[in-house]
Amino acid sequence: MTRRPEDTTQGGSSGAAGTAAMAELRRHMDDLVARVPRHAIRAVIDEIDNTSVPNGERARHLRDALVEHFNRLRPMKARRLFTSLFEPFLVDDHVLYRAREPIPGLIQRVDMGGIWQALSRLGFPTLAMEVQNRLDDLSQDAILDQVLTGPEAMAMREAMRGEAARFLALLQTSRKAAEEFLIVANREALKDARQRTPHLTAKAPIDVRSLAFVQAVLEDNAALLPLAERMRQDIAEIGAVGELRQAEVDGQAAMLVGYVREVRKACPARDMDEPVAWLPPLVALNIKHRYDVILRYVREYGGPMPGDNHPLHQALFGHFSACCTTIVQVIRAVFGDLAVQEGHVLSLHRPVRELLDTAVTRFEQSLAALSGAGFLSNRLIGPRIRPMLAEVSRALTSIVMPLAVERAQAATTARSGPAPDHDDLIWLLDFVWRWGATLGSVGYASPELQAMRTRMLDNGHAAFLQAIKIDEDEDLPRRMDHLVRINRVLAAIGESVGPWISPVSQGLHRVVDYHLDVVDEIAPEAQFVIDHFIGAVRKELGRSRHWQSVDLVAILRLYESRAG
Repeated sequence: MTRRPEDTTQGGSSGAAGTAAMAELRRHMDDLVARVPRHAIRAVIDEIDNTSVPNGERARHLRDALVEHFNRLRPMKARRLFTSLFEPFLVDDHVLYRAREPIPGLIQRVDMGGIWQALSRLGFPTLAMEVQNRLDDLSQDAILDQVLTGPEAMAMREAMRGEAARFLALLQTSRKAAEEFLIVANREALKDARQRTPHLTAKAPIDVRSLAFVQAVLEDNAALLPLAERMRQDIAEIGAVGELRQAEVDGQAAMLVGYVREVRKACPARDMDEPVAWLPPLVALNIKHRYDVILRYVREYGGPMPGDNHPLHQALFGHFSACCTTIVQVIRAVFGDLAVQEGHVLSLHRPVRELLDTAVTRFEQSLAALSGAGFLSNRLIGPRIRPMLAEVSRALTSIVMPLAVERAQAATTARSGPAPDHDDLIWLLDFVWRWGATLGSVGYASPELQAMRTRMLDNGHAAFLQAIKIDEDEDLPRRMDHLVRINRVLAAIGESVGPWISPVSQGLHRVVDYHLDVVDEIAPEAQFVIDHFIGAVRKELGRSRHWQSVDLVAILRLYESRAG
């Protein structure tokens, strides 16, 4: 039977329609896959592999799209395979980026990325390219995580481990080659770090000591990798409180003793002054930030005496210097250009807050550990600590405190509503006060901080007296909000409006009476003001046996009836 021309045209249209439909299906799959969270992709792929579905072709297209999308997010496959040799040691610590010198036993992810860049260019470029190409092939139909744990990938990882260890050993014999390697590694690490953290001006460099530690981990990798993984799991984060906390610290410090023995058995050729020999306490410090455990280990379990060259002491001092540098750098970057006299408002973004919060918390913890271990009075390390404390003090007293006082006055006098930077101000005052309390705990009280407190109290008292002057047509809830804002500012420096509350204040009496009589749910901060006013009322009524104010008795009964 001869087909008519229109039949041929129809058949061609059908084929084109099928291709278009397949392309549309793939576009739909890609759009769907792009909305799947990264952490869920592997679970979805496993579900497809383990489920029999009637429409096998559509399931296959979905699986291919998922695999392609997952692997596309991880293009540097050879680097990922190589860095798995160090996975239990790797951290991404934005405070320790700013250490002034390399910290013993610390491997930042950005540093390992820089070392990989230098190795893949100068150490074994051909092998690195071969591994990347082979991993690209293997991950065409399989998710990368599965490929990287397969036997072929493990063999390639072992080949890279051996080449890297040999090349790093050769660098120790050539100063010129080592300098070239470090230039490449540090440039890449700094570039990566600047993309991860705000206001980074300089970063702890990778140096020959860092490379020596990496080389040691590569050479003893088979023994160290499982040990390090167990240590990360066994060294707990800070969780317990009170007596339980002390028991936990004792247990963790004693555990480090056992792990130190295991490391020395596993690596008998390592000298006692190498970071590898002190790997357990360094893991507790660099990865878990257990300054309390390190202090107990040093004081109670035969840790080394204070000295300038011991890896553990260098690491502890490096953490403290990194905290100081972080605080100074970020303060200068964020506040250095703000002019107090022009009334600039604060604008503290979440990454900046988080970074400074972390820095001041660890500043407190590391300084307590240094003080408890006797480093402040040590003739070698003490003179290095005190200038850092002075540098942080100068940055806070000359840049932050004047600005905080000016913005606090603006916040407490903002009668009609909160200042635009009220929340940022509260955070900043709390930050400064925590720093001051830390200095006071080691005998470094700040006279500038006390002067700031006195000025803020004077300004706050004046603002409070103005706030309780209330006109007849005043918005009473708004007045309470103003009082709460004043109290919130004072609370950030450990004070409150409580001592200024008087039962004879007619304006405050009206505000409290309104809230007790009209407001159904009183906010906790407003309740604070009310409770202090009622406390002052009770004290005033207790002074007179024969005559009592009718108004004070009435508001006390209203308070008690509401409480009952």
